[in-house]
Amino acid sequence: HCVNLKQANHILLHSVMQIRLIKNMIIFLHSSSSYLHCQWASVEVLDKDRRIQQKIKRFKAKQAQNKFLSEIDDELFNPDYVEVDRIMDISHSKDDNGESVTHYLVKWCSLPYEDSTWELKQDIDQAKIEEYERLVERPPADDWKKSECSREYKNNNKLREYQLEGVNWLLFNWYNRRNCILADEMGLGKTIQSITFLYEIYLKGIHGPFLVIAPLSTIPNWEREFRTWTELNVVVYHGSQASRRMIQTYEMYFKDPQGRAVKGSYRFHAIITTFEMILTDCPELRNIPWRCVIIDEAHRLKNRNCKLLEGLKMMDLEHKVLLTGTPLQNTVEELFSLLHFLEPSRFPSETTFMQEFGDLKTEEQVQKLQAILKPMMLRRLKEDVEKNLAPKEETIIEVELTNIQKKYYRAILEKNFTFLSKGGGQANVPNLLNTMMELRKCCNHPYLINGAEEKILEEFKETYNPDSPDFQLQAMIQAAGKLVLIDKLLPKLKAGGHRVLIFSQMVRCLDILEDYLIQRRYPYERIDGRVRGNLRQAAIDRFSRPDSDRFVFLLCTRAGGLGINLTAADTCIIFDSDWNPQNDLQVIL
Repeated sequence: HCVNLKQANHILLHSVMQIRLIKNMIIFLHSSSSYLHCQWASVEVLDKDRRIQQKIKRFKAKQAQNKFLSEIDDELFNPDYVEVDRIMDISHSKDDNGESVTHYLVKWCSLPYEDSTWELKQDIDQAKIEEYERLVERPPADDWKKSECSREYKNNNKLREYQLEGVNWLLFNWYNRRNCILADEMGLGKTIQSITFLYEIYLKGIHGPFLVIAPLSTIPNWEREFRTWTELNVVVYHGSQASRRMIQTYEMYFKDPQGRAVKGSYRFHAIITTFEMILTDCPELRNIPWRCVIIDEAHRLKNRNCKLLEGLKMMDLEHKVLLTGTPLQNTVEELFSLLHFLEPSRFPSETTFMQEFGDLKTEEQVQKLQAILKPMMLRRLKEDVEKNLAPKEETIIEVELTNIQKKYYRAILEKNFTFLSKGGGQANVPNLLNTMMELRKCCNHPYLINGAEEKILEEFKETYNPDSPDFQLQAMIQAAGKLVLIDKLLPKLKAGGHRVLIFSQMVRCLDILEDYLIQRRYPYERIDGRVRGNLRQAAIDRFSRPDSDRFVFLLCTRAGGLGINLTAADTCIIFDSDWNPQNDLQVIL
């Protein structure tokens, strides 16, 4: 519509967007107005203001350069500019007649936040208003009240006393807008505490969306515990592209009468996904404003430059909770990486942090770091909260190499003498690492060395009857000192009613142990990097059943062992230690 001549002196023009020469009309945008309120006005009206004259001249000059002054664009501006991205605030006031007027602060699509404008209710898409109204604000810190006893959750489940304390602590941090780390020792129920924490938020009127990011091996357990403890609608977001498309179509959004997904109207309360989904730059997850994210096995964020951290930083995460049994694995740098992710404004500089806490040599430094961590981190050990647990015993057994192993060990050293004599120069490091790995294989079992098994079997025929039904088994056992020990240890453990986890770094080493268990007829389960999600959980379930006959569980330390809760076992054997002792600690906690 045209602007009244009397209004000319009151126009504060933001920009000129098009000139229609035939009728001598200009479309313009008021300052502090949205593109929703662009107007046509005659040149003679706008020419009365010198400031507007200058803007018209600049616009004509710009159009002349592009040689389409007389053309009329199909699109005067990007149509996204009149699409509501999100509503950020609401304002109630009275008009001149005393009638109530409601305005909403609107962030427009494809425009920066600085171009947000206040709009009347009738000018905005009703679906966006409903989306905003569903977005209940977090209550103020003063509203927090400590729960003295656990509520009864689904299936009559109740939290233990220390778990209730953990949920109270998580809620206190949530009320106080403080991201945090739940660092309880493994086996104390970090998963259950996290799920009931989300459920408590849900009961406060904030129905999500919540996000749980966890290792693939633990996804089925997370889903099961959600369904066991709460009524929340939980969706596992994982699988092929086709599977994820099905989830997006049928599980993520409610639909309008025309069958179109209503963005911001979520069918689910929580999504469980894997680290890999975040690493693949998943736009479906990145575009959702998450009310709370829980990251399991969060020590994976210890490298500040890892791609996982970069992916998480691109997401809209209102509140962050990290779960880890080992918050400080090796260095203070790793701790800084977690703190920087949680509170980047409070911990902006790694250099400053390392200058203050890098060496941790003085008691004052330690006390200061503890003071920083105390509000942000909760760490409990089993012996502190479960008084009826038997004390954990650790036994280190030194195993001598067999004569066969000594022979191959010596041969590896002699074969690589040239590399060994050159020392640890940079160029020689790969050769030394290769030599070290070959020696490690030899110490685990000489069958891991290429071509060794056939030669060992041939030599074993000289001392053992090759026609004996256990010829292969005895050759395999007698070739390695560690397997000799295992063969003596397992019968005693089985007779004592124990159940055993055996961890190894090498999948091929697990192959040898599996072959041994089959020939000794010990019932077992196995998980390594090649065993996928549903099969992993099925193996865990078979081992964990109260009436299970499974005696041994074989696990690959890094590929399959982390984050798996196997409380049915009471004995853990580390067949070969990790270079990083913290990884061994993580699997036995």
